[in-house]
Amino acid sequence: MITIPRSSLTVPVLGLIAVATALVLLPIDRRLAMEVLLVLAMAQGWNLLCGYTGLLSFGHHAFVGLGAYVLFMTVNTTGLAPVWSILVAALVALVVALAMWMLLRKLRGPYFSIGIWVLADSLRLLFAQWEWVGSSRGIVLNPASIDAATFADMVFYLALGLAFVTQLGIFALLRSRSGLALMAIRDNEAGAASIGIAVARNQLGAFLISAAICAAAGAIYYLSVLYVDPSGAFDIDWQIRVLFIVIVGGLGSIEGPIIGIAIYFGLREVFRDAGDLFLIFQGLTAVLVPLVMPGGIWGLIAARTGWQIFPTRRLAD
Repeated sequence: MITIPRSSLTVPVLGLIAVATALVLLPIDRRLAMEVLLVLAMAQGWNLLCGYTGLLSFGHHAFVGLGAYVLFMTVNTTGLAPVWSILVAALVALVVALAMWMLLRKLRGPYFSIGIWVLADSLRLLFAQWEWVGSSRGIVLNPASIDAATFADMVFYLALGLAFVTQLGIFALLRSRSGLALMAIRDNEAGAASIGIAVARNQLGAFLISAAICAAAGAIYYLSVLYVDPSGAFDIDWQIRVLFIVIVGGLGSIEGPIIGIAIYFGLREVFRDAGDLFLIFQGLTAVLVPLVMPGGIWGLIAARTGWQIFPTRRLAD
């Protein structure tokens, strides 16, 4: 019988708890920490789809913007608390992602990538013309829905909670039978189908999970700034960030996006006042790392050392 050794789960879980506790107790810039946590959640969600199913998405910024708009309209029209409106945003993203999947499910390779990019841009254009959601002017969150005294802390804890649940949830998923199926699909889609793995169902599951995570992250981020407009919420820069983080850190691993996050925000902070130097070094990094380390930085580390901070392999008794 296949089992999961208790020790292999205890260490990463305790590590996540220790990091979360440190973020709460240490005197850090919580605004920056919030952004790091939200982008990490997005990167892990995107990596679940692209790193384990072989479906390369260039359109996940659609769910970032959709989540933000759904939260704002839910709060402003119904008075529902922002915390619960995040759940509404994730649910709406699931429905929209399912509709997208019905259109894209037969596409593979660059056709899928370009198809979802076109759909994402179509959503941006729709919201920019839709008067009920403010069209290109955007909308402001109803100030009566927030408590100014606790607002900043609330947003930080929401981001921390999303990142923690995403990290732990994806780890648990990849340790399950569904995780084994996803890894089989990643390695050989035709071979996985030949041994009875439901390829389309597992790909759909990963797609829906990644969409919900990105929508929740987008909702929390734009909640923090109290304003959303189509050009910002549906900006492809969200997708570019995630793509850079996962590819540089290591596609198809939980550890990879964590390393990618450190590199992305490290470069951004170093070149904060240096104008376009950040973009230049980001581009150089994005080109050089795959050339020297095709599996990303974590891929090289794992190959040389055999380390697994988040072990996804299940061992037999």
